[in-house]
Amino acid sequence: MASRAGAVQAARDRRGAVRDPAVRGPHVVGTNFGKGLGGGIFEFRLDHAAQVLARKGKKARPEASETAKILLRVFCHAHGDRIVLLLGGYNKGERPSARHQQAQIELAKTRLKAWKSRQRR
Repeated sequence: MASRAGAVQAARDRRGAVRDPAVRGPHVVGTNFGKGLGGGIFEFRLDHAAQVLARKGKKARPEASETAKILLRVFCHAHGDRIVLLLGGYNKGERPSARHQQAQIELAKTRLKAWKSRQRR
């Protein structure tokens, strides 16, 4: 298995900037890809036009219109420097309400609390 340092080096562009947000882990906070939510939870954001994602996947998806937008939100917790727990997520493009987002954040907090409780046993 490749080390985190090796993965980060492989993801660097010519200028030395990390171009793959997935490699950054919790370091996406403060960038366009992430936001700290408090309580040890951060939000990983993926905002792309559906056609862009279809091209990246090398598969044309006829149902993906030019205007369709993918707004994925994934709630995570960094455990140490090598493990990122995925606590939940949803497509904000389908459910954009602030109330739904807050409910998803609360669910992530509940899951993190339960996980921490199991770790203490």
